[in-house]
Amino acid sequence: MAVGSDSPVITPAPLAEGVWGLTGGAVPWRGGVAMPLRTVVIDLPAGDLWVHAPGALPASVRDWLAARGQVAHIVVPHAPVLQHLPDWQAAYPGARVWRGTEVKTASWCRQIKPLVLEGAQTEAVFLHQASRSAILSRLIVAVETAPLPVWVRPLIWVAGIDDSDGKPPIGLAQRLGGRKAVGDLVEQVLDWGPERLILTHGRCYTRDAGGEVKRAFRRLMRDRLWDRALSEARRG
Repeated sequence: MAVGSDSPVITPAPLAEGVWGLTGGAVPWRGGVAMPLRTVVIDLPAGDLWVHAPGALPASVRDWLAARGQVAHIVVPHAPVLQHLPDWQAAYPGARVWRGTEVKTASWCRQIKPLVLEGAQTEAVFLHQASRSAILSRLIVAVETAPLPVWVRPLIWVAGIDDSDGKPPIGLAQRLGGRKAVGDLVEQVLDWGPERLILTHGRCYTRDAGGEVKRAFRRLMRDRLWDRALSEARRG
């Protein structure tokens, strides 16, 4: 399935109290293959809306957003290219666009806590404090292959990012500063104690979020997770 010009049908779905996912859109991946995209919208105080990974913006989505509040913050993850970002900037000229390390100084950090890892590339993850929802961009990718064209499925399987075993894409650790740096970030995510994982690309994990993080990083963090399990057992 290549990324086309037809407007996709974007469906808002509640993920937690005050947290919504907009699915149905995609962004270009290798060879023009469409990578599914989830745009996350979170209610902030005073009617402001926080938007992560802005996707297609048809009239139906604009109407839905207008009924919820005012788009005030647009968070852009490092990759892939979000071709619809200019549409959001044109529709919401008063919204602040946040990239990379800028998120650490944002006014919304009390409601949505960021963690930022800087390597050759930058990766940010977020915790919506009220719902204990962790929002991950590339840290875990878990694409559901059943809806995809038959010829696309092997590409997802070979890349190791299908939803049967969602995990980080191959080579991500090297781009983010190495195994230790990524391991440190994952440890901090586990310390958050999230209740659910909301992924930008692929399925969400609505229960046992910590267990899913440990599963996804079991190879990269084998020794560290073993030590962590022993420490948790002693505390128990």
